[in-house]
Amino acid sequence: MKQIHSKVDFLHKQVVAFSHEREKRLDACFEGRRPFFTTDIQTILVNWPVKKRRGTIPLLHMATVHKFSQFVVAATVDYDASISPEDLESAMEGCGDFDLPRSMRKHARLWSATEYQGSLMRSQGVRFSKDDIATAGKLLLPGHGSRVRGDAFKFAHMMHVKKLIGERFKTANYCLDDEAGLAAAVCALNVENIKAGRVNVAEISFKKGMINDDRQVLAAQGRATLTNSIAAEAQNMALVKSEFPNLSDFQAITLILLWKNYRSLAPAARAAKLAKSGVPWPFHTKSEPYKFIRLKTDLDDMGWDGLAKFFANATIHPVDAYFNLARRRVMGFERGVPTASNDQRIWHAYSYYNPEMVPKMVAILRFYYNYMLVPRDGDGKTPAMRLGLTKGKIYVRDVLSYK
Repeated sequence: MKQIHSKVDFLHKQVVAFSHEREKRLDACFEGRRPFFTTDIQTILVNWPVKKRRGTIPLLHMATVHKFSQFVVAATVDYDASISPEDLESAMEGCGDFDLPRSMRKHARLWSATEYQGSLMRSQGVRFSKDDIATAGKLLLPGHGSRVRGDAFKFAHMMHVKKLIGERFKTANYCLDDEAGLAAAVCALNVENIKAGRVNVAEISFKKGMINDDRQVLAAQGRATLTNSIAAEAQNMALVKSEFPNLSDFQAITLILLWKNYRSLAPAARAAKLAKSGVPWPFHTKSEPYKFIRLKTDLDDMGWDGLAKFFANATIHPVDAYFNLARRRVMGFERGVPTASNDQRIWHAYSYYNPEMVPKMVAILRFYYNYMLVPRDGDGKTPAMRLGLTKGKIYVRDVLSYK
């Protein structure tokens, strides 16, 4: 394992250096364009021994993907390996952090050992005892490294995305999973651009946990609904196309849907309804059944055609597809399997026992996906090629020899 870990460390160092150099000019790829970015969070479990059973440490993997190129702009993990729980606890006690409101603390972004334990007891105390509560060691945290608090983690990720994409875009559109606080973080970080009409933010939610057969049936219904709607609204479609000739059929039928439900409302009332209730999407897809789209930034400056284009493109499927690939390609990211012999408890056979492996493998996978992976079906390009960051595929020899 020492040999394997040393090679992982070397690859991690190489891909971080390579991607950092290339992505210095990432903002130029979005110059004058209207990119769509999709953001979501998945949970990755790390095994950790706890007395008579195997416990798990849940780490969060957050990613933002550019829709049209599939380029993963950023992928981060809520784990900081640079400071141990013991050292963090001592540092917080030494500077008086525990006597201050969290917003005024020096170490506000990290979970202290005692506060993390208290949080777990409040949320998991019914299922586990204090000594056996999901993680290990006397501090009930990973043996080394500390977890980043959820709100700080979300803000940090989106600040990183904002820095990478720069300010040269015409309009940046963020489609976010309805994670608590995520939309608020993006809005807070882009206040001036939102006021200027240069950033749009939407929350996407859909029904999760459906079996594959049910999703296929629903997707077929969605395709039929779309076909029938376009045929039934032929006259209105012609009117829309005459007024907005740059709209596709899908965008035109989306505009008609919005007109029927929101045209009679005053701008302020429409904005409030779009932000709170959202649009129930009738054109179901296999990846997003029973989807709702909540536009958080309707300032009545997009025009009806702009709204139609936005809602027609609003999705978080690209980032969910990337997460699915992550679980297939990295054994340590796979979901656990319930076993009959273990009373249907989950066993994470391939999960890592060292939490430091998770952010390293996240960085390596992101690089492989962006610069090296050419899909079998498609245009024969990597996401970086589609975006314009590279002219060709990056090979293993390029990574190993990079200095």
